[in-house]
Amino acid sequence: MHTPQLTDIKLLTIQEVADWAKVSTKTVYRWISDNKIPTIRLGERTYRIPEKVIIAYLKQIGYEHLID
Repeated sequence: MHTPQLTDIKLLTIQEVADWAKVSTKTVYRWISDNKIPTIRLGERTYRIPEKVIIAYLKQIGYEHLID
């Protein structure tokens, strides 16, 4: 069994998540402020979102069709 390494984790920017989910960046920031998706904070307004987190969240809210 493969143990995930830190380098295996794909981190997405706010813009990448918004583009992928076909929503505005404002919506992604709202998801963050509402604690709907966990993030990695790298600075005052610099966030990264693990790809697996956003995939799970989109599945949870019924957007499986957005996931390849």
